[in-house]
Amino acid sequence: MKIEIRKYQLIERVMTLNENQLEKLESFLAQESATELSVSLDRALQQVKEGKVTPHTQVRKKYEKWL
Repeated sequence: MKIEIRKYQLIERVMTLNENQLEKLESFLAQESATELSVSLDRALQQVKEGKVTPHTQVRKKYEKWL
């Protein structure tokens, strides 16, 4: 099934939700976003621990001609 059709079907389902159902959906989406953020932050901290980062001063020096 094409993605456009799936999107419209999802929109149609959302449009039929009552207030309580919509609040539950919003809560679920907010929780998912918070979980994704937490995973991203954990991954970033692990990269820092592994030394897979570039100091700000080095990045700034590299791109200073465009700043």
